[in-house]
Amino acid sequence: MFRRIAAKVPRTLKSTTLSTTWGIAVIIAVTALSIGFLSNGPVRAESSAKRTSVYGSFLAGRHAVVLKDMASATEFMLRVIEDNPDNVKLVRKSFLLAVSAGKMDAALNLARRIETANGAMPTAKLFLAIESARLGDLQDSLRRFSDLPRKGLVVYSGPLATAWIQAGLGNFDAALAALSPLDEKSGFLTLHHLHAGLIQDLAGRTTAAEESFRKSASNIKKAPVRLLRALGSLMERGGRVDEARVLYEDFLAANSSNLVIRHELARLNAGDPAPRLVGNAAEGIAESLFHIASVLPRRRAGDIALVYSRIARYMRPDFAVNTLLLGEILESREQFISSNETYESVDVKSPYRWTARLRIADNLDALDHKKESIDLLRIMASEKPDRIDALFKLASALRLEEQYEDALVAYDKAYARIKTVQTRHWLFFYNRGIALERSKQWDRAEADFLKALELLPEQPYVLNYLGYSWVERGKNLEQAQEMIERAVAQRRNDGYIVDSLGWVLYQVGKYEKAVKQLERAVRLRPHDPVINDHLGDAYWRAGRKLEAKFQWRRSLSLEPEIENQRKTQAKLENGPGEAKPVESGG
Repeated sequence: MFRRIAAKVPRTLKSTTLSTTWGIAVIIAVTALSIGFLSNGPVRAESSAKRTSVYGSFLAGRHAVVLKDMASATEFMLRVIEDNPDNVKLVRKSFLLAVSAGKMDAALNLARRIETANGAMPTAKLFLAIESARLGDLQDSLRRFSDLPRKGLVVYSGPLATAWIQAGLGNFDAALAALSPLDEKSGFLTLHHLHAGLIQDLAGRTTAAEESFRKSASNIKKAPVRLLRALGSLMERGGRVDEARVLYEDFLAANSSNLVIRHELARLNAGDPAPRLVGNAAEGIAESLFHIASVLPRRRAGDIALVYSRIARYMRPDFAVNTLLLGEILESREQFISSNETYESVDVKSPYRWTARLRIADNLDALDHKKESIDLLRIMASEKPDRIDALFKLASALRLEEQYEDALVAYDKAYARIKTVQTRHWLFFYNRGIALERSKQWDRAEADFLKALELLPEQPYVLNYLGYSWVERGKNLEQAQEMIERAVAQRRNDGYIVDSLGWVLYQVGKYEKAVKQLERAVRLRPHDPVINDHLGDAYWRAGRKLEAKFQWRRSLSLEPEIENQRKTQAKLENGPGEAKPVESGG
């Protein structure tokens, strides 16, 4: 019964919403064709076979989008465009789809067709301007960016790209002036300072570059890794190697597991030269697009974030941190196969490769390739005996597969690798506590839950799990109720936590109040057999026996665990028996 209340803590703070924009666009396009509408007049006379082929490609493209196979969707829609070259709206939608799928040659051709047809599409114009820069024609790129309408995201990407083109032309003062729209009012002042520093570094203005870098973060010891690398590289190339070493060491003192800065420190100690983060205009544009994509919210702007990250990769294929971002965006859209293909492209020598492999394991699990995921995590856990991340993921994967004994072996090994317990380790104790509780080692489990709360006292999942566990054992009921109420206050729409509150009210005999909470829990989680079963119990005690039987039948229809199924069936046949008074003590 406990497993269903182990609210799954998100592995990352990422949205998993899949945009339906393209699916809607395809439906509109299909409807337009079906009523004989094209932008330049009536539909041409076609053979029945050809017409069927066009409609078939539309439907196949739509289905591919539903299956999250964007590459196939692009191919199908390109076939449709071959037969309908004058449908500018369809070409524009296909352009975005091609970029999203990484079909950059096709996207380039479509962008040129949009331009020829005088289609006012800022993203296509942006792409053509960037293509000129990629090919080294900075004057043409500058002209194109000057003609770009400053609306939408181009308000920010335009100035950044223009600044880097001016820098590529050697016009460094003009480059810095181009960054002026990125001010405090726009919310991009930090990005302004970072790129100003990178441009000044390229210009050889070391002092000014360092000033800009330091303006980009109020506390350089807590600065983003990208900024820290830029400043450290500047120091090293300026002969300030010892200062750079202190910079890296201070950061690692608070972030000991960071592989990127570890890599930089190891490189410095080996005497290898520090690379400049951005060495030319094309790399600067890629940096700009990456930064914009990285700050866009996945739920509301996931499509454009994907487009910008794809173009950044087109500009700079070896840009590992952007490759990770691209994989993450694809993952958030549940395109797990494409995401893993992207992660696999990170160079094996890159310090980002480890993170890419951890995410590959996550995606394998999401694809229900559990064994492959666990095997990969076992290999990784043995490769780096000083790290906890792969071993912790392995333990959690085994726990979710209900291999509790193996999971506990892995958790205990991971615990042995924790040098200093910190606040962030609450999740370790919470997850190990669940595995201990499920393997019937309650004393150890309770100690872990209490430790998790010591580290993060108001963590709602821990409050809920420990409180519910106490309720099930009939102990500490007043404290359990108070803890679960605190959890509900933070997660009012979490059906599992609301159910916990209803269940503790039931256990102490407050049946009417229990019904109210459990009815709400069922509304939030209508397909959970345990919550429906709980509501049936509360109805029975409240004297609503017909409704109770309905809820128990409903619970059985939802395929509960075997043990719960037997208990529910027994209640249907004989009732739940006498209510047992519950003590509130420990």
